[in-house]
Amino acid sequence: MVISRFADTPELNNALLVGSTVLLSLLAIWTVVGVSSFLVRQGIRASGIQALISFGEGFSKRARLIAALLSFGLVLAGTGLLGYAIWQSADLQPWWDRLLLEITPDMLKALGRSSGLLVLLLIGFYTLQRSGRRVMARVERVIHERQLPEAQRIHVEKLLGYLPSVINLALAYTVVRLAVAAIGVPSAVEWLLTTAIYILLLITGGRALVCLLYFISERLVSSWEDKSKGTPLEEYYAALRRLLPVGQKSLEAITYISVATLIVHRFQALEPAAPYGPVLIRVVSMFFAASVVVEFGRVMVARLLSSSTASVADDVQRRRSTFVQLLQSIIKYVIYFCICMMVLSDFGIDPTPILAGAGIVGLTVGLGAQTIVQDLLNGIFLLFEDQILNGDYIRIGDTEGVVEEITPRVTRIRDRFGRLHIMRNGEVKNVINYSRGWTLAVVEMSVAYETDLRKALRVINEISAALPDLLPGKAMEAPKVMGIEAMDESCLRVRIETKVAPGCHYEVKRMLNLLLVEGFNAHNLEIPYPKSVELAPPEPIPPQEGKVAA
Repeated sequence: MVISRFADTPELNNALLVGSTVLLSLLAIWTVVGVSSFLVRQGIRASGIQALISFGEGFSKRARLIAALLSFGLVLAGTGLLGYAIWQSADLQPWWDRLLLEITPDMLKALGRSSGLLVLLLIGFYTLQRSGRRVMARVERVIHERQLPEAQRIHVEKLLGYLPSVINLALAYTVVRLAVAAIGVPSAVEWLLTTAIYILLLITGGRALVCLLYFISERLVSSWEDKSKGTPLEEYYAALRRLLPVGQKSLEAITYISVATLIVHRFQALEPAAPYGPVLIRVVSMFFAASVVVEFGRVMVARLLSSSTASVADDVQRRRSTFVQLLQSIIKYVIYFCICMMVLSDFGIDPTPILAGAGIVGLTVGLGAQTIVQDLLNGIFLLFEDQILNGDYIRIGDTEGVVEEITPRVTRIRDRFGRLHIMRNGEVKNVINYSRGWTLAVVEMSVAYETDLRKALRVINEISAALPDLLPGKAMEAPKVMGIEAMDESCLRVRIETKVAPGCHYEVKRMLNLLLVEGFNAHNLEIPYPKSVELAPPEPIPPQEGKVAA
């Protein structure tokens, strides 16, 4: 292809050739910068990833800076070329003609076809994008018309926020693949473009899939709970509700691990790390399955050993509750131990030597940690000899309170002041259990020496007789007035004993003290209290007048 001269003189023709070449080059540079910046902004907007906004702004600034530097260099190069041609009195037309002869009509046809195809792909992209927006608007209207619970509505709104980005990135990925194949760009540029959009598509699609899984799991568990109310499976679905956060986090972890694995496959340098993705997915799945089995095992053990009938004695019920907790702990530890062995096998570690060496290690630890062994043995005897149970009110040394939990190694006791005492089972030497059968609530009433003692005893008997009616089921019989227990310096102490139900002695003592104080005040009986007597010093004797005169 040859073009005619712009001017008759070589100098003017050279100036026009160089000027037009520089102008076309500048136009191409700034067109590429503008189109690339626009595509990057659209891609970031389509991805919905807020962290990439700053990257897009920085990319646009750097692209404009590079374009400005290239433009300045191109103008300098054109000026230098024109000056060299004028200095050498050279004509640049033949050189320009030889350069244009390299461009064949087939190349121009291919460029036209590629440009046309690219324009059609862009038109198709924006057409499908607008169609997707209309479809998403309809879906949003349909979902908003339904009265979804708050938790489900939050996940649906997040999903609807990610879906347009997923659709746009999927369309962009398809358009770019077709465009680079039609234009025939270098393989390095093709890999860079397709990989960037592919990674954005995977990340955005992974987030959308996580929101969808959260919504589906929440909706399924809610529907199962509604259907299982009043059925024998209600407890199992309640266990599923407790496991729902763990299951959702497990599904989220599996999704992101899968996304990371697909991304790693795109990079040849990271290919050796790709096999660990499925391994991590199996590990997460196994631990979630273990959580489900543990939770269902807890429910099954509780249903088998616990009794819902009111005819079962309280001590029997507490004994069952204690062993239920013990069995649940054993099941949990056994299941998680098996899962850990399976995880080691997945990572290529043979657990057989570990299991074989566990006996030797256990023997060594047992000899070096005799205190722990003593605690475990004493805990086993405490449980199987039925010395204490959950809910018992006991006293061990200076510690007194309600047993909250018994494990093979420690016992947790909550005292009257709300303090939690954690005692090693090896320290439990002498147990006083107030929850086995009846116990005595002892009150000592002080009576003044000046009071009519027989009247005071009669009032005490009358007041005590009303106690079982005020505390039915706690005061097992009327209190007994045992008589004068001690004679102190300022009062007589009358001992009163009341047979009470297990764990009720403090409540009965408080009520009996209140009745005695009210009864003594009503019968004008003095309740002795410390008194002080103040003695004034004697007045001085005045002197007699006769003795003064003498």
